[in-house]
Amino acid sequence: MRILLGDRAFRAVGRAYRAVFVDLNREIATIAAEIPPHAHVLDVGGGDGEPLDRLLALRPDIRVTTIDVSPSVGAWISETHASRVVRIPSTTLERYLTSGAPIPDVLLACDVVHHIPRAVRAAFFAAVAVLFERNGGLRFIVKDVEPGHWRATLGYFSDRYVTGDRTVSPVSRADLVVAITGSRPGLHWRETGLFNADPPNYALVFEA
Repeated sequence: MRILLGDRAFRAVGRAYRAVFVDLNREIATIAAEIPPHAHVLDVGGGDGEPLDRLLALRPDIRVTTIDVSPSVGAWISETHASRVVRIPSTTLERYLTSGAPIPDVLLACDVVHHIPRAVRAAFFAAVAVLFERNGGLRFIVKDVEPGHWRATLGYFSDRYVTGDRTVSPVSRADLVVAITGSRPGLHWRETGLFNADPPNYALVFEA
């Protein structure tokens, strides 16, 4: 489709498609408010980089490392922000931790957890726990989608039958809290205002 439409038109279609499921401006404003000044953010599952590009525009003080298991990450990050971004494709969080790369101040996972197959989620949360061990002041921000809403159901079928991700599995706020605090006892968590503003999208913050 990208070849048929060209990069600019393809990006416009992608924005329109994403807008069905989330108010991206609201999402990014919520996340931006939770990031400490001058933080180094590790963005897990960065994908095309559209949300990250907006975050960088709102927060000119931060720098970001974005990783993804796919062979491309951050393709839609503008040149304006490129100097503040390190892009690492074909990389899991576990691999990042063994690479000797810098430990971040903030770990960010936007619409990532529901794409991680249930069988390997425990490994992902164990890697998050390692990050908390290495940086006791780490802040973990998770944006995902609460099951049960029509937009969540539509997004689920879209992921499975349009984008072809047959491993997608919704994760509720309650299940997420159990999984993360279970892998790292003693963590505190809190809701942001995203769920009330743009359901079924939610963002939770975890800290020691």
